[in-house]
Amino acid sequence: MAKVFLIGIDQAAAGEICRALAVEKHQIRKQSHDSFTPGLLEADIVFAGGEPESYLPVLRHVRATRPALPFVVVTLRAETREWLDALEAGATDYCSAPVHARQVHWLMASVPLSVRSSRSR
Repeated sequence: MAKVFLIGIDQAAAGEICRALAVEKHQIRKQSHDSFTPGLLEADIVFAGGEPESYLPVLRHVRATRPALPFVVVTLRAETREWLDALEAGATDYCSAPVHARQVHWLMASVPLSVRSSRSR
C-alpha cells in the first residue's frame, strides 16, 4: 500500500484515479494547490493537475526536498510544450485526462519497489 497525494486534480480525473487505486487499497489524500502541506513529503507518489502556474511551484518544492519522489502531472491539456515543460521541471510523467485505470496501474508499478514494500509493513 502506498501513500498517494492528488493535488489540484479536477474532479473527473481524481475520481478515475481514486477508483483505480481503490483496487489495491492505497492511501489517498486529495488537496488543492492552496492547501499544500508538508505531509506531502511523506508521499510515495504525487499526482498533480491544473495549470502549469499551479503545479510547477509544487513540483519545484518537491524536487528541492525529495528529488526521487515520483511526480505525475495530470492535465486536461495535451499540448507538447506543456508536457515538455513539466518533464524539464522534473515531473516523472505526464498524462492528459481522461485518465484510465490502466495508466494509473502502470504509474503505480513504476514507484520503486523499496518504497512500496516499506509502506506495506
